[in-house]
Amino acid sequence: MDDPTDRDHSRRAADGGMADPRPTDDTRPAGATTDETTELAAEIDLTQRPRRVDLHDPEARLDVERALTAVPGLVGSRLVPGFDRDIDELHVLTTLDRHPKQTVRDVQTVLMARFGLPTDHRVISVVQLEEGQGLPVTSRVAIAEVGLRRVGDSLLAEVALERDGEEVRSTGEAPTTSSGRHRAIARATITAVRQLLDDAPAVELEGVEMVTVGGSTLAVTVLEVQGERTGGLLSGTAIVRDTPQDAVARSVLDATNRILGSTSS
Repeated sequence: MDDPTDRDHSRRAADGGMADPRPTDDTRPAGATTDETTELAAEIDLTQRPRRVDLHDPEARLDVERALTAVPGLVGSRLVPGFDRDIDELHVLTTLDRHPKQTVRDVQTVLMARFGLPTDHRVISVVQLEEGQGLPVTSRVAIAEVGLRRVGDSLLAEVALERDGEEVRSTGEAPTTSSGRHRAIARATITAVRQLLDDAPAVELEGVEMVTVGGSTLAVTVLEVQGERTGGLLSGTAIVRDTPQDAVARSVLDATNRILGSTSS
């Protein structure tokens, strides 16, 4: 005996009463991607597990800022790392082609998919540029060498920095104490930065210390910037990876990067 239910289904299918599960041009199922989303995903290898990064490392932070250029319309960004959370501030510059809310969502997607960084949308600020505006192109300042030796009753630090194939060396002197060792490296790095960058403002070392946060040792440097427009205190941090001396030099570059706009490592 035939099942009436089966006959009813057959009639509805023959009469066109059965809904076509495929979406029409005007509808899109949840989770479907647009062309822009596909373009953005193409810049990110979603087959790999997101790699966690140390945003207090200037080079790692630069990698993240570069990755954000995959977002359509984004022309530049600056990231401020935090301690209670991964990112305290994220400032991005975009063209007028896209709505700021869409840019924020895309930035969050890149940070999470590529680096495993969940980001509160409230820490992301978007500035849209008129056509023809853009970020100045700056060169990378890199640490070539950090050395330290004893000369009489003092410590003499030597730091070499590179930029566009140009290398400069500078020295700094301090007493033979643990804090003196760090201050000598910091002073040498400050002097080398000023030799490389002609437009660098006058900077004085306020202090440098080693601190432990969450089991990691960091070099923390505080600088005082001289000048009517740029005066004030700046701080820079770097996790100790190889030697404390190297971390001190990187922390100085991290601090000066905030006023020079030049990327450092």
